[in-house]
Amino acid sequence: MNPHLLLILTALLYLLIVGGLSALRREGFSLQFVFEVIAVSVLLVALSLATGSMVHPVIFLIVTYLVTMRARLLVDLGNLLARRGHHQQATNVYGLALQLKPDGTSRQIVSLNQAVGQLQQGQLTQAIAVLENLLTDSQHPLSPKHEAAARYNLAVGYRRHGNEAKAVVEFNKTIDVMPGSLYASSAQIALDKGKQPKKRTLEGQERENDRSESGKGDG
Repeated sequence: MNPHLLLILTALLYLLIVGGLSALRREGFSLQFVFEVIAVSVLLVALSLATGSMVHPVIFLIVTYLVTMRARLLVDLGNLLARRGHHQQATNVYGLALQLKPDGTSRQIVSLNQAVGQLQQGQLTQAIAVLENLLTDSQHPLSPKHEAAARYNLAVGYRRHGNEAKAVVEFNKTIDVMPGSLYASSAQIALDKGKQPKKRTLEGQERENDRSESGKGDG
C-alpha cells in the first residue's frame, strides 16, 4: 500500500474512533478537532514527500494525539500537581492549556478543573462564577458527565459560601443529570449530611465510594 495513503487512512481511523467516543459521551461534534487532524496529516505527508522518508503510522498517531489532546493532557498534569498540593503550579498549567486554543469541549474541561482548584483553595466567588458560566453557556452545552461534575462542584461552592438553598437545588440537579454516577452518589450523601430530605432513593444502584465533599474535577 502507498505509505502516504496509509497515513491518510490512519487519520480517518483516528477521526472515527475519537469522534465516535465523543459521540458516545455526548460531548458534541468539534470541527476544530477535525481541522487539526487534517492539518497534522497534511503537514506530515508533505514532510514525508519533501524528505523522501516515510512517517511511521505509530509516530503519526502519537503526534496527532499530542496535538489534538494537548489541553486534556495538561489538565491531567494540573490535576496531578493539585493533588500533591502544588496549587499555584496547577493554576499555571490550566492557564497554559487555555492559551493553546483547545476546542470547545477541551476548553470546558480546563475551566471545570480550574474551578475545582479554586474551590480547593477557598476562592469561592471565582469558582462559582466559572461554574455558573459553564452551565449557562447555551452555545456550548456540557455533556451529561461534565454537567454533573459542574453542578456538584457548584453546589459545594454554594454550601461553603453559606447559600444552602442554592446548594440543595444543584445537588438535586446533579442527581437528575446523571443518576447512579459518582457525582450523584456524592450529591445524595451531601444532601443527607445537610439534613435535607432526600429527593429520591437511588434504589437498585450500587453506591460508589464516598470521596468526600471536597470538589471533584474531571479529566
